[in-house]
Amino acid sequence: MQFVPLEGLNNPVAVVAFSGWNDAGDAASDLVRHLHATYLGNDLGVIDDERYFDFQHTRPMLNRTADGPWLEWPAVRLRVVHHPVRDIVTVLGPEPNLLWRSFARDLVDRMSKVNPELVVFLGGMLSDTPHSRPLPVGVFSSDPAIRQRFSMEVNDYSGPTGMTGVASQMMTLERIPTASLWVSVPHYVSTPPNPKAQDALLTELENLMGVELDHAEIPAEAVKWSEAVDELSQQDPEIAEYIGQLEEARDAEEVEGATGDTIAAELEKFLRRRVDDD
Repeated sequence: MQFVPLEGLNNPVAVVAFSGWNDAGDAASDLVRHLHATYLGNDLGVIDDERYFDFQHTRPMLNRTADGPWLEWPAVRLRVVHHPVRDIVTVLGPEPNLLWRSFARDLVDRMSKVNPELVVFLGGMLSDTPHSRPLPVGVFSSDPAIRQRFSMEVNDYSGPTGMTGVASQMMTLERIPTASLWVSVPHYVSTPPNPKAQDALLTELENLMGVELDHAEIPAEAVKWSEAVDELSQQDPEIAEYIGQLEEARDAEEVEGATGDTIAAELEKFLRRRVDDD
């Protein structure tokens, strides 16, 4: 399916989420799915070139309906979501396995046709953050003008990166304004879904977009999630003690006025840990 540019988009902003390596707790991809479920929209097309995917790593899905079975191949899907205030062009799909430079150029070409005010890349990283405290969200950009406009921290991370880093850097070179949001996900409860991480990302996305987004049932689900983790952790004294140590460390950071530098450091540790695991 080819890209279908739309005429008359209303002050569009783009939101990009790749599932997999960049998406702890599925917080980023679940947020985009929430936008799809909440607002009316139209499909813009897919990036489904089979050269981009290793099907032994990112496998097609066999689905069954009343009309019979059908295969859903890995693809990155583009859709425009019609928010009452402005249009949101979403990019959602698995992180490509192969030909990253070609894929990124393809994505950059499509974004240049949308001409968004800002492209926001979403991500989740595992970190030593307690579930019982607000989950930190790092807000970053390589563009000095964007950093000044939104009072962002300077991201001086150097090291391995994912498609979010590759595509955002390529867009910056093409003068497409970009930013990234990274939520810290407690590593000891990394299994998705994580509504608390999703809610934290939604709040920061609202700030960047300058609009109010419908959180629907996500805040209530986040409370239930936290309560369930509390209950489970209390069943194991060692886990409860460990979480207590994380809480003390986080509270001490807040008292000392810790800034986004802490999140940047966590991001660096997260990326390096993922590379070591691979």
